[in-house]
Amino acid sequence: MNYSKIYDMIMYRAQTRDNNALLEVERHHILPRSEGGSSKKTNLVELTLKEHFIAHMLLIKMGKCLRYCYRHLNSSREYVIEKRKERKKKGLYYEE
Repeated sequence: MNYSKIYDMIMYRAQTRDNNALLEVERHHILPRSEGGSSKKTNLVELTLKEHFIAHMLLIKMGKCLRYCYRHLNSSREYVIEKRKERKKKGLYYEE
């Protein structure tokens, strides 16, 4: 399976869509900082929680960003719950 191609497709879709309609988005470094990526606007993209989780799982499969990804991605359910708690503390998450 070509994990890089899937990752690139997710990044492209996120870069070309209108994120204003999305309630829960997180910033993601396209090229992880641990891999030499910067925090410049051109290296950042807004992903949904699900896309963000998948992106980090793909990075693991590609052998990148291992230390960070493994630490934060125990399971998809726990990841989403943890991220929502973080966003709620910051006042960024609103339940419908």
